Amino acid sequence: MATVTYLVKLKKPSKRKHKAWLHEQKTFVHCLNDCVTRLLNGEKLTSKNVPFPLKSTIKNEAIRRAKKAVSDYKEEVAKSIPVFKANTPISINNQNWDTQFKKGRWYIGFTTSVGKKYLPVHETDWVNTYFPYLTRPNRNFRGTIQLLRRRRNWYVAIPIEISCDIGQLSQNKETQRTTIGIDLGLRHLAVITELESGKRQWFSGKEVGYIRRHFRSLRCSLGKKKAQRAIEQIGNKESRWITDYNRKLAHDIITFCLQFDQPMIQMEQLENIRNTCKTTKQADRTIHSWPVYQLKMFIKQKAAKHHIPVTDIDPYKTSQTCFHCGYVDKRNRYKSKFHCKQCDYACHADLNAAKNIARSTSLAV
Repeated sequence: MATVTYLVKLKKPSKRKHKAWLHEQKTFVHCLNDCVTRLLNGEKLTSKNVPFPLKSTIKNEAIRRAKKAVSDYKEEVAKSIPVFKANTPISINNQNWDTQFKKGRWYIGFTTSVGKKYLPVHETDWVNTYFPYLTRPNRNFRGTIQLLRRRRNWYVAIPIEISCDIGQLSQNKETQRTTIGIDLGLRHLAVITELESGKRQWFSGKEVGYIRRHFRSLRCSLGKKKAQRAIEQIGNKESRWITDYNRKLAHDIITFCLQFDQPMIQMEQLENIRNTCKTTKQADRTIHSWPVYQLKMFIKQKAAKHHIPVTDIDPYKTSQTCFHCGYVDKRNRYKSKFHCKQCDYACHADLNAAKNIARSTSLAV
């Protein structure tokens, strides 16, 4: 099960609606920051004692978001007291929005300070596919949406839970899936291959290594000067760069998969990589800091958008097993080279692992 958020663009609103939403967004942000301050002072909040001209449902959403932000700060998940910015989107819960089809097109209706209005949206394949499941009777399928602005345009961010039942897909004889194996690593962040066609693609980790060494060097030089604020800013910048890189990498991986008919992705379950990986101290820094889980989540999210099932495979000895004859020996692999001691099969070690993952039927527990 993966939660995927889609941006749906609203048809250009009238000047009156635009001004009303701008005012409501500004009021919502003031309400959020006021709630944070009062919660830090130990006050208990309800929609009745929050003095802002907002609907009670929107006040309750503001209280929930403020409580989550304060909780993250107290548990040291966030480093500083949260301050919500002017472009913070307005939260609208599942009871106060739905979709409607009339006059040959789709509309979305949500409650704001001016009441509930149904507005036309820019129709896409996604809108035509999912909007029928988000109508008024289907409240269980709807989550909390966000009304947000980008310059003069307004959008609604709609979360959708998408699941791919691997078992049912494999039992369906009419559905022949093309299995694609992905090996995640350090020197090569990802090696992907499809066995039948023999196509493969490599994603080098050289750029990542250079950028991370650059940021580490900056932090070391600033640490000698005790420039704590600058160090934190650099850390935040590096974190944003990594997240952006992982998103682009996941996009490129899914683009590779889409060239095949009915693709299915298989990856190793690497949640315990920190405990199982044995390597040098220099590489340990990368292992312990590179967000492999984040990359896997991005791959799963983007795969769900294209209805590509993703399954986790047991990683046990995938890098030591010969793809050609199945012989298992830790001596088969030496650094990036794989040479089978039994059948003399030779291959790049990461590619051999990706092939084993693609062929594997051993699901992770």
